[in-house]
Amino acid sequence: MTFNRRILLAGAASIALIAGALGSPALAQDRTELVVANSQWLDALRGSRLWAALEKYEEVNPEIDMVQQAVPYNEYADRLMTEMGAGQGPDMAIVQEGMLYTMADAGFLLPLDAAAEGIDLNVTNENGVIGGERLGIAWQRAVYALIHNDAILAKAGAEVPTDVDSLIAAAQAATEATGAIGLAGRHSMNEFNAWFMDFQNWAYGFGVNWVDADGNLTINTPEAITAVTNFAKAYSAGIMPIGDPMTTQRTRFKEEQVAFAIESSGGALNVSSGGEMPSTDLGASKLPFPEPGAHQQLFIVLSRHSEHPEAALDFIAWMLGDEAQQALRDVSGPDALATDVPVTEDFIASNPWAPAFAELAQNSRSTLIPGYEVETTSIMRIVMTAVEKVLLGAETAEDALAEAEAEIKADFN
Repeated sequence: MTFNRRILLAGAASIALIAGALGSPALAQDRTELVVANSQWLDALRGSRLWAALEKYEEVNPEIDMVQQAVPYNEYADRLMTEMGAGQGPDMAIVQEGMLYTMADAGFLLPLDAAAEGIDLNVTNENGVIGGERLGIAWQRAVYALIHNDAILAKAGAEVPTDVDSLIAAAQAATEATGAIGLAGRHSMNEFNAWFMDFQNWAYGFGVNWVDADGNLTINTPEAITAVTNFAKAYSAGIMPIGDPMTTQRTRFKEEQVAFAIESSGGALNVSSGGEMPSTDLGASKLPFPEPGAHQQLFIVLSRHSEHPEAALDFIAWMLGDEAQQALRDVSGPDALATDVPVTEDFIASNPWAPAFAELAQNSRSTLIPGYEVETTSIMRIVMTAVEKVLLGAETAEDALAEAEAEIKADFN
């Protein structure tokens, strides 16, 4: 048995103790370790390939050892906040946008302006600037689209829908013709953290902002009522697999048992890989709503507790260079990156749905509520509890959102 010193597995009490127990030699004193935390390192689809792209930094800086800290997604945020709260943790971390704001609010991050000098950063980096300092640089942006199994649609004689009514009709036609599930999607508080981000597509798609022109929270608006009513219409139409978690629904999409889903670019890559459905049968289109939808944004951040901040800044500057961005592009599939390095022609040839995501990423919106970035999750928990009441027929959209607004304004305004 050998010890791989490049991987700090979640739950390891001490790398030094593990290395000593297995007889590994001490690291040379003239070398520098840079530890990068990310739940993606455990992703069976592209985790090892993403890491290999970062390891290329060792080729231009041989005195550096890149070390990964891999933490499961459902433990990731709590683990990093606990470590950083204790003055420990990795040098750098790949974090969701909401976590970036939470870490910034806690004072755990160092500015990255020096690493970005001279780099033509694109729009995916906008929310990385907090309080006038660049505390996050874009790692990946996963925008949402309506994905569809085009082979199923052809058998059903169904067109790609452009509104909710045509989505319901096309989903029902697909089920009648092939037995496939009409529409995959999260729909309960059991999957709250991901569901609220998915639901923002319905909200934004019908013009919801959650704040007014003065920055005050507004929940019970005509736009929000329309969004919730339309989601409830799809839910009650019998086209969704009620009770099934999204992991199960994605597996069924892979097995050619689903016609439609509102999915992120990462989710589309997941369902197009490793299953019975050829990736060339997958289609991606704009969401069936009047307005653009949402995206999930990942940033790389630098911990204030890093023992090697200058080396970390140099690494991030390298990561933004053409060679590193291309290496990340080769692995990232349809996700938008920090610079406008295009999706490769080879990837598009095998995955003709990818360009749709690149186009949609230009106008998509953050899942965070402007001015309430740190509080977004707490606010949306109240909103989504209201949405669930509507889905279950316990209340109307107007009544449920009115109650949610009263609770939110009492707590947050």
